[in-house]
Amino acid sequence: MVARWVPWTVAAGVGVGILALAGSARAQPERPGGGIIDRRAHAELTDKAARNTRTRPVEDVYALVLHQMGFSRGSAPSRYDRVTAHYLVLPDGGVYQLHDHAARLPAASGLNTGSVSVEFAGNLPSRARSTNPSHFWSPDTHGMNQLTRAQVAGGRMLVDTLHRQGWLTHILAHRQGGPGRGLDPGPDIWREVGAWAVQQYGLDWGGPEFAVSGGSPIPAHWWGNAA
Repeated sequence: MVARWVPWTVAAGVGVGILALAGSARAQPERPGGGIIDRRAHAELTDKAARNTRTRPVEDVYALVLHQMGFSRGSAPSRYDRVTAHYLVLPDGGVYQLHDHAARLPAASGLNTGSVSVEFAGNLPSRARSTNPSHFWSPDTHGMNQLTRAQVAGGRMLVDTLHRQGWLTHILAHRQGGPGRGLDPGPDIWREVGAWAVQQYGLDWGGPEFAVSGGSPIPAHWWGNAA
């Protein structure tokens, strides 16, 4: 057994760091499971991302970090091969794996070491289901998208698949990992995938005060009611 510090919720509404134990030899499948489509042979890292990517032991990974891209290019996976993430969820609900869990990508700021990242395509609102342009990041440039029902289903399938592999204990938001990520992933993704995973599987989200590396806690209004 190996010891490490991880965020942990000891009771509803209380978040602290405790010393947790994790098996050092947890196996992870080499091929995607469930409905995840393997696109690792097509994925490319930008030069900057490649310079900041390292290899790590897969048994160090325990968390899934949720992101929104801030843009959408439709549902053709080839248009997302250079996104710096382990997984993608596209508007039609397609879920794709781009990189191995052994790749420590520069994707989630201070959460990188023990996590894999999933990016949902779309420029989504800062308030749940809003269509008000003031609730979107640069809508004239990046559009105004809504999380689709297919994406919700795809995101939940991804969580279910990773949880069944036996290693996933935490689900986190990128905003918790560093500054300037206040809308990442936003209330709709968190409510429908993050909050759902906490309720469905008891995954740890760090608690209401948890943030590292200058990040911000998850706002209360993000929780809503998972469908």
